Amino acid sequence: MNTDLSRRSFLKGAGLAMAGAAGVATVGMAGCSTASASEEWLPSSWTDEADLIIVGYGGCGSTAAIAAADAGVSAIVLEKSAERDGGSTGCSGGHIHTCAEVDVDEWWTTFNHGAFGTVRNEEDMKEFLQKTQQLPAWCEQYGINIDWVDESNDGHKRPKEYQGGYVSGRDGIVGMYLFEELDEVAEDYGVDVRLSNRATRLIQNPHTKEICGVVAEGPDGQELTYKANKAVLLCCGGYENNPWIQYNYNNPGVRVFGWGTPNNEGDGFAMAQSVGADLWHMHGLEWAALCYKLPSEEANCSISTDATDGITPYNYLIVDYNGKRFMKEDRTGAHDMEHQFGLDFDAKACDYRHLPFFLVFDQEFFDAKPLWDGSGRAGIINTYAGVYNYHHPEEPWLEWGSNEAAIEKGWIFKGDTLEELAANIKAERPCRTADEAIDGIDGAALAATVAQYNEYAAAGDDPEFSRDAKHMLPLGDGPYYAIELGFSSINTQGGPVRNQNCQTMSPAYEPIPRLYNCGEFGSFNGFVYCLGNIFEALSSGMIAAQHAMTLEPWDAN
Repeated sequence: MNTDLSRRSFLKGAGLAMAGAAGVATVGMAGCSTASASEEWLPSSWTDEADLIIVGYGGCGSTAAIAAADAGVSAIVLEKSAERDGGSTGCSGGHIHTCAEVDVDEWWTTFNHGAFGTVRNEEDMKEFLQKTQQLPAWCEQYGINIDWVDESNDGHKRPKEYQGGYVSGRDGIVGMYLFEELDEVAEDYGVDVRLSNRATRLIQNPHTKEICGVVAEGPDGQELTYKANKAVLLCCGGYENNPWIQYNYNNPGVRVFGWGTPNNEGDGFAMAQSVGADLWHMHGLEWAALCYKLPSEEANCSISTDATDGITPYNYLIVDYNGKRFMKEDRTGAHDMEHQFGLDFDAKACDYRHLPFFLVFDQEFFDAKPLWDGSGRAGIINTYAGVYNYHHPEEPWLEWGSNEAAIEKGWIFKGDTLEELAANIKAERPCRTADEAIDGIDGAALAATVAQYNEYAAAGDDPEFSRDAKHMLPLGDGPYYAIELGFSSINTQGGPVRNQNCQTMSPAYEPIPRLYNCGEFGSFNGFVYCLGNIFEALSSGMIAAQHAMTLEPWDAN
């Protein structure tokens, strides 16, 4: 008996059976064009073509490509990265949940709540949720190893009866392992992934409004044109690394550093808007830990103190540019919203009450360990330069070196006394000109703040902010140090409005022909990250591909 069967041969049969079970009827498309090559909107020639052009190769892009390949539908995936990193999925904690065994009406209630009532059509949403019930079986048929459990107690904000799971046999940041499994299946099917291909523009028929292809920038900067015979799927992630979009939809003038893949720069937004897409959930940003805000902006080093009881010392505090405390310092971790106190905005003064703000610490804290040592997760208070370093720990975004080196670079401020430290602190102010930058803060106020904090630490009680006594060690004698802090985010949820088939919708809630969007790029979840981004990524990629590949080619005669 021949046991050396290729995985592809095995999967092919299983996948075709699943495609049939999906129950999606083959449909044509009203008004399909038969445009001639003489039409001015058409490229003079096409670089390549496929039935589906998929923009982005993360969880949803890989899932869509697998679904298409398994059904014998050609697909080309355009990925701006030079590596198969997996997008946001590859940087995630890898938790997946589904409503496979939950009543759809109950699931709808939770989704609608998480979207704060912004879902445009209840019946469409329920149909989408019904389709997502395929996901566990879909993963199983391809050998994607998920440990499904009946409930989740991992701290995520969801009803316990929802089925959840993690990639089997993995710990820590396991989204990368999930993506590796998806990527392996895609390779088995021969999925065509074009790396270093950054999509820049959609090609739209001005008469029928159909999306007929994609313009991309190739590895050498050349313009490439890809013909999409059936449809284009936008799986290109969020905007967490695009300051311009942040300033317009989140907090004006405040840079929020992306915690995951650096490739999420909002590429899809201009493309979708230019062809008439409506947008929703644009200020749906999932905050992560506070971070060191470095002048170079080479990377952020996020600091998490909510799960670090064994890491000492805790002889530090956080003060604003007035030299005063304003928050509970030991709750700054991922998914924790308390650090947003720093975004307290005074509308009358048109100013943020606490920005910029700083981590202040003593010599013992400075000597104990590097604030960050260049690895994926390290530092005195659980610091890490974005989860992306889990992919490339040998190539960190930032070469910190040592705390002493950080002083030389101007990232850490130093003073023999608190007054001297205060005088040496430099920082820009949000929404202010260069001549309004911080050139020293109030030294007397800082000294008074530290003295008061030390009294609280000695007493083991923080009556102002309820900081845990075990996290309160007094600051000793000088010298003293400070580093400017900032904000980081895990991902964003905003993007084009989608319907139950993940078709991209116009402001009139009508599908833009042959255009789909998936994953966090236009998430149904809206404002509640913990309803399950990986779940939605995989489900939406699967559903979009199932629907898109049933279309007739737009240039069919």
